[in-house]
Amino acid sequence: MVLAAAVPIVGALSMTMPAAAGAQLTRGWNNVSYEGTSLPPSEALATLEGKYDSVYRWDAAAQQFDLFSPNVPGFVNSMDMLQKGDSVWINLKAESAELGAQPTGIVAVPASAFTPASDLAIYEKTFNEIGPVGTDEASKRYFAEVHLPQGATVASMTAAFAASGAGVVQLRLDYTPIGNGATSNQIFKLVEVNSSSGASPKTEQAFAHTVDNSANVYFLVVDLTGGPATKLRGVSIAYTEGHG
Repeated sequence: MVLAAAVPIVGALSMTMPAAAGAQLTRGWNNVSYEGTSLPPSEALATLEGKYDSVYRWDAAAQQFDLFSPNVPGFVNSMDMLQKGDSVWINLKAESAELGAQPTGIVAVPASAFTPASDLAIYEKTFNEIGPVGTDEASKRYFAEVHLPQGATVASMTAAFAASGAGVVQLRLDYTPIGNGATSNQIFKLVEVNSSSGASPKTEQAFAHTVDNSANVYFLVVDLTGGPATKLRGVSIAYTEGHG
């Protein structure tokens, strides 16, 4: 059985190259220029999540189209990264959608940056993997600080993890006012990645928020439920730069 998505017939379509940020797309094939930073397609097109079927890019050297589709097994996809300036064909399945501002920067956080919430936690950590040894409550939660550019808007977060059996990895990017100590209702979620909703690495789109380092602090919190069956690896946060 061969799995594939429809390849755009370029000669049969009118080619338009709208500005990448804020481009209005309509159902069917849309030809746009990607102007964000280099990212995996799922992360670069996070603002279109659930609204497109496939993306193609012409490889002039190989004389063939590279494909990315969120609806096929990973081995079918041949497009690993989108690069700034790439001309891509997006097959939109929604009636219309806006290709939001594309990420212009990334903050990467290794697993080694995380520390346990409890001094009683028993865990194992390498340069880019952390996980509890047992299933005790004290060993489930870990934190890491995050440094985001002033005025930036968080676009999405991607997490790599391992979760088997009943194990669940739940990672959040949160912020809280700088004056807050431990008041939970003053902690606000920007984006969450949950292993139960997809395979690793998993990308999720963030809620709209402009980073204000003078008023807030930003941090990652991960809950690893399942003992040795759950491990967090690298995390990347994509953002668009502020202006003015």
